[in-house]
Amino acid sequence: MSLVLIAEDEEALLEVFSEVVEDLGHRVVRAHNGEEALMLARTEPPDLVVSDHMMPRRTGMQLLHAMRSEPTLSEVPFLLLSAARPSGREAAQTFLAKPVDLATFEHAVNSALQHRATVRTETAQASRESATAVSLAREEMLNWVAHELKTPLSSARLNTQMLLRKVQKRGIEDESRSAEAILRQLDRMNGLVTSILDASRLADGKLELKQVPTDLAPFLQDLMQDWREMQPEMDFALQLGEPVGPLSLDAERVRQVLNNLLSNAVKYSGDSRRIEVGVTLSPGLVLIHVRDWGVGIPAAALPHIFERFQRADSDRSRGHGLGLFIAAALAKLHGGSLSARSALGEGSTFILRLPRRN
Repeated sequence: MSLVLIAEDEEALLEVFSEVVEDLGHRVVRAHNGEEALMLARTEPPDLVVSDHMMPRRTGMQLLHAMRSEPTLSEVPFLLLSAARPSGREAAQTFLAKPVDLATFEHAVNSALQHRATVRTETAQASRESATAVSLAREEMLNWVAHELKTPLSSARLNTQMLLRKVQKRGIEDESRSAEAILRQLDRMNGLVTSILDASRLADGKLELKQVPTDLAPFLQDLMQDWREMQPEMDFALQLGEPVGPLSLDAERVRQVLNNLLSNAVKYSGDSRRIEVGVTLSPGLVLIHVRDWGVGIPAAALPHIFERFQRADSDRSRGHGLGLFIAAALAKLHGGSLSARSALGEGSTFILRLPRRN
């Protein structure tokens, strides 16, 4: 069912035109003058405008010119009706001289709406082709950006590491702290570039997993040991529960997911130093949870935390807003999911669900 806007200042003609169009199975919006018609078209763009020419406040030709000048209305088919032959009437898709024959009017309405449907189909196809071309161009651009950024980042990082080694040998504490700060910022920039690339490839469906059978227990034990060494002030607890057989997963990508969850747990742990990683089983699934007892996430923010560039707070120094989007997409790519529950002042629990199929 299409939406047809009919503009006619003669009430009797407005009624009969509306009845005919409604009998053809379409919805009708009525206007008694050109200004009202333009306002209604702006409010809800129609699929066809049927307009008289001689109307108060704005003629049919003035209405047509106004619509053609507005991007959202410029492609709407226009059926102009008039007892006269106004100059420029060729700009309308169809012109019918009054008095109008019923069959001719019905044919004109059907033809205009069919043309509209055809144009929309062609436009949609062109948009899909354009989107594919844009996607390829974006991937090429991102690969170029990654190379152009990561190459100097790698050089800067190596040079900073060499500088840090020399400074540490000299025992100058202030210079050592400065070099360490530079190194942290370079690592943050490198992580941002990697995240942008991952997010783009995940959105385009072009990131592929390298899944192999993986024993979960030693995998998680190694991961927790890494975090205990990186964050010795934190209390990391691992609860493995009952034994789990090998899972088919991309170990590096699952590590990326869990590293993001653990990093967030550390950042938002508040006064609590405790972080728990646990494994439980449910039918067909392995559930890996990461829990902290920190500041928690506001209820209003919780439904949006897995969206791109969304953050639970406004402190941009804590991240770039892509980590959880990437983590959730990687979980989905494994045939699983990522969810969260949280309360302010009580901490957060993130649950990674992975299928148990081998």
